[in-house]
Amino acid sequence: MKMKSHILFKTTIAVAVANAIAMSSAYAQVKAEKKIEVIEVSATKRVTNIQDVPLAVTAISGSDLVDMQINDVMSLEKAIPGVTITSFGNNPQIILRGAGSAGTTDIAVPIYHNGMYLPTTGQALAGYLDIERIEALRGPQGTLFGRNTFGGLINVITKKPDTEEFSFGGAATLGDFGLIKTEGFVNVPVSENVAFRITAADEKRDGFVENINNPNGDIKDSDYTYVRGQLLFTLSDDLSINLTASHWKDTGNGSLNFGYKPAGIPLDKDDPTRINAADGFLDPRFGVYEGCADGSPDRPGGRTVSGGNVCAGDAFATIVPGARTIDYDYTPNRELEETSFYVSIDWEIAEHSVMVNGAMFDYQSINLMDADLSGLASWVDGNYSTSKSKQLDVTVSSLFDGPLQYTVGAYYFNSQDPANRSAYIFGSLVESWSGYAGATPETPSWASWNSEGRGGTKSTALYGQATYALTDKLNITAGIRFTEDDREAQSADPLSFDDSAARLGPTLPIRSYGTREVQKGVDENTDYRLGADYKVGENLMVYATYATAYIAGSTDVTTQTLLAPQTNKAFEIGAKSTLLDGALRLNAAAYSGKFEGLTTTAFIDQGDTGISVATQVPGGSILSRGLEIEGFWDVTDALVVDFGVSIDMSEYDEFIVDAGNLVWNGTAPIGSETISGSFVYVVDGEDTPYTPDMTVGVGMSYFIDLGDMGTIKPHVFAYYNSGYISNRAPVFFADQDAYTKLDISVKWESVDGDYSVQGYVNNATDELIKTYTEIFSRARVAYDYNSPRNFGVRFAYNF
Repeated sequence: MKMKSHILFKTTIAVAVANAIAMSSAYAQVKAEKKIEVIEVSATKRVTNIQDVPLAVTAISGSDLVDMQINDVMSLEKAIPGVTITSFGNNPQIILRGAGSAGTTDIAVPIYHNGMYLPTTGQALAGYLDIERIEALRGPQGTLFGRNTFGGLINVITKKPDTEEFSFGGAATLGDFGLIKTEGFVNVPVSENVAFRITAADEKRDGFVENINNPNGDIKDSDYTYVRGQLLFTLSDDLSINLTASHWKDTGNGSLNFGYKPAGIPLDKDDPTRINAADGFLDPRFGVYEGCADGSPDRPGGRTVSGGNVCAGDAFATIVPGARTIDYDYTPNRELEETSFYVSIDWEIAEHSVMVNGAMFDYQSINLMDADLSGLASWVDGNYSTSKSKQLDVTVSSLFDGPLQYTVGAYYFNSQDPANRSAYIFGSLVESWSGYAGATPETPSWASWNSEGRGGTKSTALYGQATYALTDKLNITAGIRFTEDDREAQSADPLSFDDSAARLGPTLPIRSYGTREVQKGVDENTDYRLGADYKVGENLMVYATYATAYIAGSTDVTTQTLLAPQTNKAFEIGAKSTLLDGALRLNAAAYSGKFEGLTTTAFIDQGDTGISVATQVPGGSILSRGLEIEGFWDVTDALVVDFGVSIDMSEYDEFIVDAGNLVWNGTAPIGSETISGSFVYVVDGEDTPYTPDMTVGVGMSYFIDLGDMGTIKPHVFAYYNSGYISNRAPVFFADQDAYTKLDISVKWESVDGDYSVQGYVNNATDELIKTYTEIFSRARVAYDYNSPRNFGVRFAYNF
């Protein structure tokens, strides 16, 4: 398989280069009057034309976000070549160039907000509102950005106050599933040097997944509010200070903690008394692997985790039809809330730019859901967490003319707040044989083995990056970053199994600390970047770069030090060209990297409860290789085409995936191996999860001039995905087949551009896509799926 990947990679590069040369030659004969708008980005911490940045960067303007119906992080993948986003409860995960697919102890592809690192992925669920642009930097960015830029980063940049003129705008969106969304802004110049801007939104929508048992328990809904206030002080032409405060809260039912849709038990086709996750079939029931009392040979499973009996024909032991239909009794208890403060100081002095950016975040979440995924009142599980953090980033960049340009800086991050706690929660709603005396649906009995921990990271870094012009065409770049990470963690004291009264709800149990030692560890690391870029002509630049990035390891309980970090060493070569007299922007990048020191997730079974708790164990390495092409073409004055292509051949290099949840009665699942007494899958050479071999996105817009009546712009976006596996283990039921999604919109805009009406249909082909596959204890399989087809109309004024 590795040989095949190498051949495919070399062939792909050869074809891409040949095509690029052919296209260049052809386009040189074509003339076009219209030129593409220059896009400036801050990817190198200095504002630069995107075509002059020797990195793979995608920039999406705020207006494009609106036109493409990209409302939050979950819909970003269609605009960024190579990006896949998977849903995992309240924690979306971005996979880019293989990073984030498996084995990191922290976020592998983080979200930044105005240059500030968001320490939890749940914070990225805040909607995109009043956005200037989004910058996606692909590949490791370890020398200039704060934390964990393992495979790249997404930087969301909001619009700032304007001291020039008073302005306001708003929009209302109505759609199916009962969607009602309102949003708007007001910009007020207080004086010629002071202005403030207030932005707010409110959204309510019914669930995409219907609960036929409990109408209040529909999931994947929305109940969301957001407000952001900014105050800008322009003290002089060279000095400005921007202060920002924001608050958002989401009280919708959201998603489950893992997969929401039970799918069945993987059984062997020839021997249905055995688990076969390699090439078996899914017996469509949410039961457990236990024989029927009558010894029926064709139905090896009998009892569900909730007590329903498959053999006796219990309705609660079966799965209701429909991928977006559930029959849970429990109404989810979910709430996400964040308050944040930012300060940004921009000062030009002595031919240098001094940027000071600071932020404080206070984020908390709770997610309590139906654990047995049935209509029986039995178990609930979930998690809660609090994340308080603060950070400061100071950079000094040269502004003078000359062959040498540089940026130096210092970074500080601290999440070691005593209030930062996170926990897995499990509780019974009924009395049972396993020690939940007194439990009722209104007063759950919380499991004695529930886990809670507290801790955080303190990180400091010094960094610098310089570019020197050897000639007017050739530049060389070198960067370095030294980081020290100090991590600490402590587990809460266990709850008493014997004291059942102390474990009764309805509020969550209060945990104490003191008997367990605080785990501490310090690690130091140095990241590098070396690169060169060469201007072949006025409209063509080629570049090559080598870059590293790292994520600090977890704390070792025994040695009280940090385990070896996860590292990425990556090469990238690319070309950026502007053709057709400026009408076509065509960029390409080929990359190769190796992730090492990765961990994998194993699940520890909690006895007879049928519930498992995740733990991190040493894993292995991943090889990342691929090619990305993106372009924007003003074909005519009326027709615009944008496109992105990603070819990704990321694969496990050395990796072991635990198979424990597919084990029953000590019998190894078919296709697994035994190592140190544990059943595992050795997945060396297999494709990494959520990394399709190819994705292609093509958008087309056509402008129809109506004269005094304004313009109409139909827009079609087609996205092809070659398919992927949605679990780390090589199991047949996690395969996601190839698919093509289609988004359609039509927008009318007035002559002055102030008024607009946009109708849209997202996922017009109503594709059903696995975004996550969960294997619960005792071989039970459940899926999470994407959003269904949905449509609406957006009415806007100046927004």
